[in-house]
Amino acid sequence: MDTAPIPFRFDADAWSVDERNFPAASSSVERLQFCLNYAVLAPSCFNTQPWFFRLTGAALELFADRSRQLPMADPDGRALIISCGAALFNLRCALRYFGLQPKVTLPPWLKEGEPLSNSEGPLARIELDGTIACQASERVLFQAIRRRRTYLGAFDPAPISQTLIDAMQEQARHEGAWLGMLEDAEAKAEVSRLVAEADRLQLTQRRFRIELSKWSRRGARLAPPMSAGALPLGPHGEFALPLAAFLDPALAGQAEADLVESTPLIGVLGADGDTPLDWLRSGQALQRTVLWARAAGVWASFLNQPIARPESRIEVAHLLDRNYPMLLVRFGRVPSPVSSRALRAARYVVGG
Repeated sequence: MDTAPIPFRFDADAWSVDERNFPAASSSVERLQFCLNYAVLAPSCFNTQPWFFRLTGAALELFADRSRQLPMADPDGRALIISCGAALFNLRCALRYFGLQPKVTLPPWLKEGEPLSNSEGPLARIELDGTIACQASERVLFQAIRRRRTYLGAFDPAPISQTLIDAMQEQARHEGAWLGMLEDAEAKAEVSRLVAEADRLQLTQRRFRIELSKWSRRGARLAPPMSAGALPLGPHGEFALPLAAFLDPALAGQAEADLVESTPLIGVLGADGDTPLDWLRSGQALQRTVLWARAAGVWASFLNQPIARPESRIEVAHLLDRNYPMLLVRFGRVPSPVSSRALRAARYVVGG
């Protein structure tokens, strides 16, 4: 990246973007910039928001911000690129909502390259390619962007309908990924065991604890209040649910296991390959699926620990007899409103 580092800043008003302010009569650049307000509302690993956008003429280039990679929690950069994929989907969705056809060009290295050796290259180039009529399904997804939150508390035990499950799986397939479901008690107990074991092993590593503490401190001042019964959601709380135990040991142990096992539906998002391209597609599939669920009144939270460890990732794959799981997702309905967390606004993640 040939731009100056973006300051680490949070904005409490990032969620307040209003579609009525869309600059319909302005330049392509201004319209692209406005839609970035929706891109930054995507979930990200540890809430690092590890993306950067560069304006190049009338196009945007999406970069992975390597300064926000977590070398202990995410050594391969997989969760980082999944996070960037989620932001890319929000951007695509917003552009289509406002009647603009996005043209997304992906670099060849994504198909086979090692992302850490390509840290200077963009993940995607986004241009405008004419106008398009917004379909009803795209409208539904867009309207869910500002209503989506990551919820870390206990879900209502009511089951998720098969109709919605089928629709969520179709949303994942639409982006080139797959979504497996774990509903029976035995499978959820095994997931609970894998999460607890991976969490325990991570927390025994001093460098991991330092890394987590660093990101917790960075946003602690602006961490939002949580509703009763929810686990703390600071800047560390997106792709790592039980890590709240690091801040409050009382949340560890059986309470964690109960939280996972009482979830009505656990999804496993995955792909048919394990290249950076698959990771980017998985991030887009993740966001598309989560938004579709949110539009139907179902919330989500994420579990990355078992996927970060190669041994437990294999065990997750065996649960579904599918290769390359990318993320575990808890789905359910919530008993009370979910608070917003502070985010970096779009103006802090774009340069020229």
